[in-house]
Amino acid sequence: MRSPYFNITAVTVQGTEQISPDEVMLLTGIQPGLNIFSLRAAEVIKAATGHPWIRHIEMIRRLPGQVILKVTERQPFLLVPYRTSFLEIAEDGVVLAVRPTLSGQALPLVTGFSVTDQVRLGQKLPDEEVAQVSLCLNGLPADFWSQVAEIHLDENKEITLYTLDRVQIRLGEPVRLKQKLALLSGTWAKLKDQGQTAVSIDVRTGEKAIVKPK
Repeated sequence: MRSPYFNITAVTVQGTEQISPDEVMLLTGIQPGLNIFSLRAAEVIKAATGHPWIRHIEMIRRLPGQVILKVTERQPFLLVPYRTSFLEIAEDGVVLAVRPTLSGQALPLVTGFSVTDQVRLGQKLPDEEVAQVSLCLNGLPADFWSQVAEIHLDENKEITLYTLDRVQIRLGEPVRLKQKLALLSGTWAKLKDQGQTAVSIDVRTGEKAIVKPK
């Protein structure tokens, strides 16, 4: 097992877009010349998942000397105001980047609160508001989620969505969200099928949708 026959001759990194393969290799410490049996999967995972963009990594050995690293990256999910900038947040609340402006950003912006404490990349925001917004967005159909431009939290913690077309979606308090989002999804699909547009949709009760047509 310690024979040079089992020295690593090739390292392949798959699944990266935001980070480079070289950066992944540097994080894990895997490089040609190491003995393939000297690698410990737990150590590789621990080293790599400390990076903000890496959600998961899998190490595959192909004897005698090939190693494949399959990376699953986090995806940008929303933007949160941070002092004079904006935090790019992943679905699980991890801070991916700090953006100085909103220029060129197509992610939903959270308004009504901001992060003032010092944060670092890779940190998971503990804010309850971020968790509530993530839960809300996760329940939206993919085609509708892409239309959301702003998520507003008022002083009563009620959630209001605004689409790119400035349609107001009133969800109310973050309770019975699954029921409310199902009602919203059905209402949105019905309006689309009928070729209608709305100024606002109110599903705060979770029982019925009140639509104000355009």
